[in-house]
Amino acid sequence: MKRKILLTYVESGFGHISSMDSIYDALVDRCSGEYDIQKSFILTEDGFPNLVKMNRFLIKQVQNTNKIPYFGRFVFPFIALLGGHKLLRFFHRQMAHKSFLQGLEAIKKRKPNIIISNHYFTDLLAVEYKRRIDPDVVVINYNPDPTLHTFWDRRDGIFIVDNPLAYKKAVKYKFKEENLRLVTPCVRKCIEDNNLSREQLRDKFDLPQDKFTVVIADGGYLLGRGPKFAKSLIKSGLPITLCVIAGHHKKHYDYFKAIEEGRGKLKVSPNMTFKTYGFLENAYELYGAADVFLTKGGPNAVLDSVYMHTPVMINYCPHVIEAGTVKVFIGEHGCGETVYRRGKAIKRIRQFIKDKSPLLQYEENIEKLLAEGNGITAVADIVEEEAQKQRLVYESRGIVIGDDDDGNGDVQAEQAPEADVTPDYDTDIRIAEEEDKPTKEGDVLR
Repeated sequence: MKRKILLTYVESGFGHISSMDSIYDALVDRCSGEYDIQKSFILTEDGFPNLVKMNRFLIKQVQNTNKIPYFGRFVFPFIALLGGHKLLRFFHRQMAHKSFLQGLEAIKKRKPNIIISNHYFTDLLAVEYKRRIDPDVVVINYNPDPTLHTFWDRRDGIFIVDNPLAYKKAVKYKFKEENLRLVTPCVRKCIEDNNLSREQLRDKFDLPQDKFTVVIADGGYLLGRGPKFAKSLIKSGLPITLCVIAGHHKKHYDYFKAIEEGRGKLKVSPNMTFKTYGFLENAYELYGAADVFLTKGGPNAVLDSVYMHTPVMINYCPHVIEAGTVKVFIGEHGCGETVYRRGKAIKRIRQFIKDKSPLLQYEENIEKLLAEGNGITAVADIVEEEAQKQRLVYESRGIVIGDDDDGNGDVQAEQAPEADVTPDYDTDIRIAEEEDKPTKEGDVLR
C-alpha cells in the first residue's frame, strides 16, 4: 500500500483552511501517484464528543480575539508569560485530556506516515503521536501567519515559516535551526492562476466600470471594524462602488442587505453603488475587482488581495498575528497602508478618487512581492525531501519497498508497533517533564 500523507485541517480562521488547501493541491499535482494524500478535519470527522467540543472552543477563541476589544492583545502575551507552548501542553494533556486522547485516537485511525499541520493543537497531537505511537512518522508544520506566537510545540518536526520576521521569531523561541525552513507565502492555485483583469471581474460581479471601487471584509464573520467603516462610508456619500462581504454573520448580512434594497434607516446616496454579499468561495475575485481592499489585518485575506493585485487598507489589528501582517505587507513590502480611524479612511479614499498615483505605487510594490513566487512549490519540495529520508530509513531496516499491482512503486512498509490510545479517562498521562525528554537515538528523522 502507498505511504500516507495526512493533512490535518482546523477551522480556526479561514487562513488555516486556505493555506492547507494550497499545500494539498500542490502535493496532489506533484506526487499523488506515489502517495495516498488525505485531507482531514481531524477534530470533527469521527464525532469524538470531547474533540468536537475542543474544536468549538478553538473557533470561539478566534472569534473572541476579533470581537472583544483588547482580548487578543492580552491573551497572546499572557500565555507567553505563563510558558507559551509548555502551558498549552499542560492544558491539553492534563486539563483537557479527554479531547487530547481522542485526538491521538483520530490520528491513529488514519495510520499516517507523514503528518502535515498548520495549527498549534494539531501540531501538538502530531508530535505526541510520534512520541507515543509511531516514532517513524514525519511531522511537518506550516505556520500560515506573518509572525510567530509561542503556542507551537518546538520539540520535534520540520517547521516551515513564510517570511524572515517569522523565521527570526522561531530562532528567538529556540526552535531547532536544523528543523526550520523558510519559504514564500503559500496561496491557493486558483488565485495564483487567475488571469481575469479588474475590468473583467467587475463585469462578472455586475459592478460599474467607471467608479472607484472599495471592498470591505473582515474574515468569515465580519467581526472587525468593517461594519462601522461601511456605515461611515455610506454616510459620506462618496461617488464610489462599495461592496460589503458579511460572510457567515447573518445579522450583519440582513442589516446591510436592507440598506442595499432601500429598506434600512441608512440611505445610500444616488452617487454610490452599494452591494452586500454573504460568504463567497470566490471572495478573492471580488477583491480583484476593487481599487482598494479595506479590511482588518487577517493575513489570509490580505495575501489573497495582494495576489489579485489590489492594494490593501488595514483598519484593525486585534492581536499580535495581525500586527505582524502590517509589519510584513505594509511596512516591509509596501502593499498598502493603515487607516485605523474612519475619518482617515474616508479622506484617503477621497484623495484616491482624484489621484491614483499612490495606489499605482502600491501595485508596483505588489508586483515585486509576487515575483518572489508562490511558496507551495517549496513546501512540496520539503515534503518530498522528508519523505525520501523516511524511505531510506525504511530501506535500512530491510522493510520491503516494491511495486504494487499497478507498478506505482508504493511502499510496503510495516507500521510501527502501536500503543493503545483508546481513551481511558482513569489512566494518568505521564507528567510533562518526562514527556519533554529527548526521544531515543534514531527515533527522530532528520
